[in-house]
Formats: sequence, C-alpha cells, structure tokens
Amino acid sequence: MSLAAVTRDRIQQGFLQPGLRRAVENYCQLLVGTVGRVGLQAVYFFVLANTLSLPAMGIFASASAAGLMIASFSGLGFGSLAFRAAAGRPRLLGQYLALFYGSLCLTTPLGILVALPFYYLLFQHAISLPAFIAILLVEVLLWRVVETLTQIHNGMGNFRTGSLTITVASAMRASGAVAFALMGGGGIEQWAFVYGVSNFAALAAVWLLLRPSVSLRWRMRLFRSRLRDGVMFAVSYFALNAQGQVDKIIVLSLTDAKFAGVYAIATRIIDFTAIPFRTFYTLYTRKLFGEGKKIRNALSRTLTVEGVILAGSTLGFAALVALLWLRPNLLGANVAVAAQLFAPMLIVPALRNLMEFHGELFFVHGRMTVRAAVAIGLVCINAAALAMLLSWTTDLLQVGLGLSLIQFALYLLSATALYRFITQEART
Repeated sequence: MSLAAVTRDRIQQGFLQPGLRRAVENYCQLLVGTVGRVGLQAVYFFVLANTLSLPAMGIFASASAAGLMIASFSGLGFGSLAFRAAAGRPRLLGQYLALFYGSLCLTTPLGILVALPFYYLLFQHAISLPAFIAILLVEVLLWRVVETLTQIHNGMGNFRTGSLTITVASAMRASGAVAFALMGGGGIEQWAFVYGVSNFAALAAVWLLLRPSVSLRWRMRLFRSRLRDGVMFAVSYFALNAQGQVDKIIVLSLTDAKFAGVYAIATRIIDFTAIPFRTFYTLYTRKLFGEGKKIRNALSRTLTVEGVILAGSTLGFAALVALLWLRPNLLGANVAVAAQLFAPMLIVPALRNLMEFHGELFFVHGRMTVRAAVAIGLVCINAAALAMLLSWTTDLLQVGLGLSLIQFALYLLSATALYRFITQEART
C-alpha cells in the first residue's frame, strides 16, 4: 500500500475526529463558494476599475458607500435574527424571514428619502437623481436580499447551497461589468443602469432557483417582541459598515472625485483580504451559537484566532504589494495609481479584519448594545481622524501612513472593549 493511501486511511480512522472532519468539510464547502466569489468579484472590480475613469469610479464608490450604510437598516435587522433562527431554531425561520421581507417594504423607501439630502449636498453635480437611486436600490434592496438568503442557507448548514447562491449572484454582477466594458464603457449614468439591471437579474435567479424552502408566516407578536433586538443589530451593523464606508464619503467631500477614485480602488482591494475570513466567521459563530453562553477557553481561543487572521491578512496583502511592485500595470493603469497607497497601508487589512471579528464576537455573546456603542464610537473617531488627516495632506504616501496609524488606534480601542468583556464574563 502506498504512503498516501496509508496516510489517508489513518486520517479517516482517527487523526481527524468526526466533529473536526465535519468542520473541515463544511469549511471546504464554504471556501469553494468563497474562491468562486472572490474570482468573480475580482473580474467585476478590475474590469470596472479600468473601464470607468478615476473620477467616475470615485463617484460610484461614494454613492455605493452611502447605499451600503443605509442598507444596514434594511429589514430592521430581522435578517440577522433569521440567520440566528436558521442556526439554532429552524422551525421559526419562516416567521423571521416573513418579518425581514415585510420590513424591507418599509425600510427601502425610507432609505431613499434619507439619502436625498446627501445627494443634493455631494452628488447633485456629478450624477443624475435616477442613476443615484438605481445604485441605492441595488445596495438597500437587491443585494441585501441576496446576502441574507446566502446567510440563511449557511445558518441551516446548507453550505453548498449558500456557496452556490452567492456565486450565481456574483457571476451575474460580473457579467454586467464585462458587458459594460464590451459595449465600450461610458460614464457613471450608463454604468448605473447596467449595475441596476445586472443586480436585478442576480436576485431574480437566486429567488427563482435557490431561495430556502420555508413557509412564510407573519407574526405581529413576534415582530413587536423582537423589534428592539433587530433594530439594535441594525444600529451596530450600520456602525460596522460605516467603519469601512464613511471614509469614502469624507474623502469625496474633502478632496475631489479623482482622489476619491484612487482611494476607492485601494480600499476595495484591501477589502478582498476579508472575504476568506468571513467564510471562517460563519462557521465559527455557528459553532459558538451551538455551544451556548458557557464557552471554554474563550480568551485563549480568541487570541489564537486573532493571530491567524493577523498573519493571513498581512501575508496575503504583502504578496500582492510585492507582485505590483514587480509589475505595476498588471491590474491596469488605474490600479497602478492606487497601488501607491498599498505599501504604507500594509497592516491595515489585518486591523480591519480583526475589528470585524470583534463585532462578530459581540454578536455571538448577545451584547448588541455594547457592540453598537463600541462601533459607533470607532466610527466617530475614524471620521474625525480621517478628516484631520486629509485637511493636512493629500500626498498618497503620507495619507497611507496616516491611515495605518488611525486603524491601529481603532484596533486597540476595539480590542480593549472586547477583551474586557470576555474576561469579565469568564469570571462570572
């Protein structure tokens, strides 16, 4: 018998216990979807980044950022409660999904109304109102439903279906960007139309083929009893979203559309490093929900996970920086301009990913109020510090170094709040 066969048999017989083997299999199923999603998002992003001009990219990224922040309140947070039901009490899933869909009917028009002052203040001279609303609808409605359905499948343990859901939707979105480029590109107006159509097609495909097979039941009593929890999650989710989105609005308001485009490309590439870890977060939080409140070795386990996130994020981003240093135009001329920010921001991807992990842990422990307060505090500090930095300089090297210092300070504040809570809970 070959060495490989012996090794395989030993692993199957004992080196991997059933629970661990099942966890590895689940992670691999999720990772397949993640790899597909990253590849499709990379196609979408790099085609778009090199088809739109830098000013148009800055306007689109800022409008999308506004939509993503407003989308935090889509469904009044009942999407997160539906995920929790899928992971722990699947018999209630139909009721929570009904509350999510019903609440969407309320939050979508309200979200557009909230966005109008921002449009007239920042975007009026750069993009038409219909195009702006089209971008908003994608973020607050179409893509939000796709992401929620993906989370529901993962919460139910249907990881293959969850991976397929996000992969199909990402493929439709990437097809829109490729079609836009093949048609010769255009300005922000033309792209907003293509963006809306491709995302509507993505939701239609997911809804018709891959939505969870549950019976929807609206329960007003459940709505009233869980509304506070849902809203608190939405507030904390908004604050977490704002940590990665409000900076685009600030950059556009304090600089110009071209600089905003450079910044948007740089931060979007940094965001790619978070996608593989979000796959892990899904499994890890599902496991913690199953363990209940008494989680053994919470502090040492969390520190170990943080070390893995830190190493993986930094090494992955460092490899990209080295590649672009050797071949600057590998990902296109616009990305080459934005790559000037990468080296001085080498630690930023890891710090952002760690703060996102902190938010997941607060969610697992049911500390939504604490999570919201910490996140809102971090957003305010981040916004003020970024505004001060851009008022002082717009030199790319200095901005990159300044952003690294800001993110490190934010991480220290987030870690202090989290570990203080974990150590206090361990004593009780």
